[in-house]
Amino acid sequence: MVNRVAQNYDRAAEIHRLAANAFEEIGDKPRSVICALDRGLDLAAGLDPGSNSKESSKKLGMTKQILEEAIESDVNVGGRDVELLQRLVAKEGEARIALSGVLWNSNQKAAAESQYGTACSRLDELNADYRAREEERIKKGRMPAMKPRGASLGFSIDDIVGANEASCSRFKNEKFVEEKLVWNEGLQGMVKKFLTLSR
Repeated sequence: MVNRVAQNYDRAAEIHRLAANAFEEIGDKPRSVICALDRGLDLAAGLDPGSNSKESSKKLGMTKQILEEAIESDVNVGGRDVELLQRLVAKEGEARIALSGVLWNSNQKAAAESQYGTACSRLDELNADYRAREEERIKKGRMPAMKPRGASLGFSIDDIVGANEASCSRFKNEKFVEEKLVWNEGLQGMVKKFLTLSR
């Protein structure tokens, strides 16, 4: 996230690629996929929406491919850590919405709408599951899950949106997108164009 905030998008993407590989090697598939999704988000943030150069077209193609592959890879993820899996689905929703903006900006309207529809459906299911689990936890008098180490400092390795914060409507809130997701103006602009159905 530090490199994304500093607008070093290629470096941030490379670090996320390395982290995804490292998590994969130790058998932590959920965190590997989260890092792969973050890699795609880093590349999407580094796109220049107004440029038509050959290099920009190549980077656009690579960004779409990486996001699509990372999104597809989360289908095979399983585990017992429900909270981690919920965060994975939330990150997938974020990546799908970013991909919607990228696709819309590339004049691939139907593909953008499809990604957005799937994101909203998955995030709605996530919210329903989260609420049901919370109600069950409260009803049974169990303690809430512990926050990740470092959460009180404002960061941790799992510093991503949780199930209680993820919904399609949140992506229309500029403050949420800028401060919580740390999206730059370029990525925000692409997604905003899609959400307002403008060119």
